[in-house]
Amino acid sequence: MTLQTDITSYLRQHETKPLLRFITCGSVDDGKSTLIGRLLYDSKRLFDDQLAALSADSKRHGTRGGEIDYALLLDGLAAEREQGITIDVAYRYFDTERRKFIVADCPGHEQYTRNMATGASTADLAVVLVDARKGLLTQTRRHSYIVSLLGIRHVVLAVNKMDLVGYEQAVFDDIVAG
Repeated sequence: MTLQTDITSYLRQHETKPLLRFITCGSVDDGKSTLIGRLLYDSKRLFDDQLAALSADSKRHGTRGGEIDYALLLDGLAAEREQGITIDVAYRYFDTERRKFIVADCPGHEQYTRNMATGASTADLAVVLVDARKGLLTQTRRHSYIVSLLGIRHVVLAVNKMDLVGYEQAVFDDIVAG
């Protein structure tokens, strides 16, 4: 096989896969960037140079005491890394054997709500994250409302950080009850 044949074969294989566009949204520090970073890491969709940069960046800018900080995979702006927050929407592409995905990591801070709406404008699905320690906050409700206004019919409520509340069923039930 030639390089041209390999590339053509690869493109043909991927053009038939369905595409799912989704967003992560919710309040600040609920784990949106970390979830996507971990998904990319665990699905082995990172190159060696990205892993090396992630390791170095985690030591320099990370919030986990030198351990891998998966959120840094999404925070591309210098201000995001310095402040430890998401400001702009970060788009990442990945695929599996059956589907292609474009995920938009949306900022959780109130002042960047318009960026969240921009990221959500092309989404087919929304993953709304909630920090189990904080419950449903105003910004999470605001993001959920925007998701509804934009007509995103497929929504996943992801209750995150359950380990930090001892996996208490009552905490989960309160969040789900809204």
